[in-house]
Amino acid sequence: MSHKLYYFDARGLNEPLRMIFALGGVEYEEIRSPIGDVPPLPTLPLEVKEKCTWGQVPMLEVEGRKLCQSLAMQRYFAKKFNLVGSNDFEAAQIDEYVDSSKEVFQMWTPACIENDPVKKAELVKELKDKTVDKYLKTFDKIINSNGGKRLVGNSLSWADIWLTHVINNLEIICGIKLAEDFPAVKSLCDTVLATPQIKAWIEKRPKSRF
Repeated sequence: MSHKLYYFDARGLNEPLRMIFALGGVEYEEIRSPIGDVPPLPTLPLEVKEKCTWGQVPMLEVEGRKLCQSLAMQRYFAKKFNLVGSNDFEAAQIDEYVDSSKEVFQMWTPACIENDPVKKAELVKELKDKTVDKYLKTFDKIINSNGGKRLVGNSLSWADIWLTHVINNLEIICGIKLAEDFPAVKSLCDTVLATPQIKAWIEKRPKSRF
């Protein structure tokens, strides 16, 4: 097998790549390092850390060559499988929406890793208010202005995949349904999750906390 993916035993920042692989029918070997009790943040086994260019995951070995950083890896394969729009401007818009989705993901990290139920509930409320005002309303508006089905153009893009992953992951970890009050976002997420290849991957993917 010519593709080898190194990451933690988690969906995390790298789940969009796995979804892209599912769409493209890419076979790969995955080396999942245990995540342990969080917090504190997990550490890599030394033998994995020494393999990685920057001493961190994700890292992908592609036919013996190394590629690191989650978005670089995902963009590379998104281009291969026509998930980057129909022109350079659409590709740039897609990058913008991926970056914005990643911002939401990172904003929610404190709530996701909080183990105290009371503190977690407080963080969820605080972050929901911030996320809804800045991001969910905007994403809903963008989708509606583009015909109500996609973030960019008429075809599935890796921005659609990223937004769906963030919404889905927060529901799994925090039990919060951020898209419920935003019909366009919810419809997009439902459509992506119902895509046969992605649906099949989700049904068989390893269970993990994050």
